[in-house]
Amino acid sequence: MDNTIKVSILVPIYNAEKYIDRCIDSIFCQTYPTIEYIFVDNCSTDGSLDVLRNKINQYDIQEDKFKLIVHDRNEGIAVSRNDCIMNATGDYVLFVDSDDWIEPDMVELLVAASDNAHADIVGCDFYMENNGEIKYCREPYCNNGYDNMIRAIDYELSSVLWKLLIRSDLFETIRFTPNLDIVEDYIVTIKLYQHAKIVSSVHKGLYHYILHHGSASSVRLKSLQSHIMGVKIIEKYFIQENILDETVRYRLLLRKFNIKSNFLTKQFLNYKSYRTTFPEARHIWRKMNYSKREKVKFWMAEKGLFPFLNIVQKFL
Repeated sequence: MDNTIKVSILVPIYNAEKYIDRCIDSIFCQTYPTIEYIFVDNCSTDGSLDVLRNKINQYDIQEDKFKLIVHDRNEGIAVSRNDCIMNATGDYVLFVDSDDWIEPDMVELLVAASDNAHADIVGCDFYMENNGEIKYCREPYCNNGYDNMIRAIDYELSSVLWKLLIRSDLFETIRFTPNLDIVEDYIVTIKLYQHAKIVSSVHKGLYHYILHHGSASSVRLKSLQSHIMGVKIIEKYFIQENILDETVRYRLLLRKFNIKSNFLTKQFLNYKSYRTTFPEARHIWRKMNYSKREKVKFWMAEKGLFPFLNIVQKFL
């Protein structure tokens, strides 16, 4: 393996004092030698920066091996990610969220799978940790950008950046959209796959994604609204790039209905929102792998039988 291939590990930080020590330990203990570290703190109000600086001293990380950018006001995760990219000098970049952690050989294995930097993107499997439960997530990667893009549209392939080693020059024309901080990964990941030619993968769980739950229903509704906006943005992008073929249209319909169907759940129940959100996707449930009970619910909603559905919901 060519150890001259330089990797920039990018860590956006915001109020991660409770978790960041494990994250920093995992990136400073990588078995691959040619790494730089880019940290962008988004105006944390806790002790995140103190923990980070102590870890830098503990591991004796030299000044030419890391950069620390500190925002003087909270500008959101999208701006932090853009700052990470603009300050990176590596051949590849790897995003690591400050409350997650990675296996010690993650960078080494991903670089090795790049085939001496011929791959544009190298992905891996990951672990999802939720309240003590650990789930292994095997990702169905393809060896080219287009097929991965298709699978990412409706989350057959997870549309996140932190499991990907990405060639830096793919970001020459791609940036995160400011003030869109929940589905920024979704939009950028799809664009990266669209520009990539060669995609490689390592089927080993190298990233540990820690799932944290927000309790406020308003926060969850904001997330749902952001996903609606994300699909609209990526559909507009497909139109502009002239890549809205039949396969892309079909996958978009699947994604749209998966979002739309939330308005028939107890958490987000809103019949008006169900009718008005992506009405073009209202029939696609017939081609999807839902249970018979769910299909009864969707059929009644499709026929506008909302008063009866309100009764039937109690038994579904």
